[in-house]
Amino acid sequence: MKYTTSEKDILSFLTSYNGISRKQLADISDLSGASITKITKKLIDDQFIIEGERISSGLGRKEVLLYSNPQKFTFLGIDIGGYLVRFALSNNSMEVLHKEEFFMAELDESQNKGEALLDRLIHFLERSHTLPTSIDAIGIGVTGLVDREQQTILNIPNRKGWDDIQLIVIFQQAFSCPIYLDEGGRTMAVAEKTLGKAKEIRDFIVVQIGFGIVSGIMINDQLLRGSSNVSSLFGHITADENAGRCLCGNYGCLENIITFPMLEIEYKKRNGQYASIVEAYEHKDKIAIGICIDTGKALGIALSNVVNLFNPSAIYIGGPIFDSLPILLEETKRTIILRANRFATLALSLEENSFGQQQGIMGALIFAKTNLIAEL
Repeated sequence: MKYTTSEKDILSFLTSYNGISRKQLADISDLSGASITKITKKLIDDQFIIEGERISSGLGRKEVLLYSNPQKFTFLGIDIGGYLVRFALSNNSMEVLHKEEFFMAELDESQNKGEALLDRLIHFLERSHTLPTSIDAIGIGVTGLVDREQQTILNIPNRKGWDDIQLIVIFQQAFSCPIYLDEGGRTMAVAEKTLGKAKEIRDFIVVQIGFGIVSGIMINDQLLRGSSNVSSLFGHITADENAGRCLCGNYGCLENIITFPMLEIEYKKRNGQYASIVEAYEHKDKIAIGICIDTGKALGIALSNVVNLFNPSAIYIGGPIFDSLPILLEETKRTIILRANRFATLALSLEENSFGQQQGIMGALIFAKTNLIAEL
């Protein structure tokens, strides 16, 4: 059975605002009360949504809250980063049921990366007591370049052996459900828009930094893709030509300045005495603090250029690097205010993202659900 645009819109609203009354749905959807009543009855009959508790609206009878039926769907999310791979299962309410992670390097020796990843995934499902046939949709976010039409991983810049991987074809050996693949920054942006702080924001950027950099840009409620799906390569903006050659082949990429490995290299270059820059920072080491200020400035300058170009309302930033070295974020904010056009920053909000280090895997899960709803 195919569902109308209005019916799918209501399912999308229930994903973002789980626990909402019919009156509230009418207000945010611009549908009449009668239409909402008709649509929600159908969706309840089809077990997409369920009724919950009654709440007082202040006047008249109590209103019944509506929720996504958690048992309707099971989603599988896969976050393929340059350093870590994460798997997670969620129900239809986007509650994570099981999750695991492992180092990307554990796949380095495998000749067939896709087959090796599938083998890991099947074992994860076995440990989770979940059959592949019980999965309703799979979302995959990749820290790399993706051919969206062919649903192929073109390249993961910092990993060898991940060129032209037909991951969907490989996974279809084990799964009969829809499988959706996209660049990880975009899936993170979908997560922020659907369940995070950007529900009411039309123009925003997400940036995640750890052992690599991923970003996603949403303009006028649409993901920015570019003519060949290669937009938002924020980590490969040239920030300092003296920063050396990046693994992508270019010189001076931002990713060659502000990721964990690069910060460690810089700390050792400056003859730091601690075992790591994180340990040094915890001891208020001047060399570590100086490096953080320098790299925060570089990130702030790069983001200032993006702010001037796209004029976003918000930037949501996160990743382990900011958890371990918080002064870096402070310097980034300060530099944006100093460097970006003052009219572009008047209403600009720069804050931590909604899901911290789990932004990638939540993005993959939510990407699975939003695409499945769109195809109902």
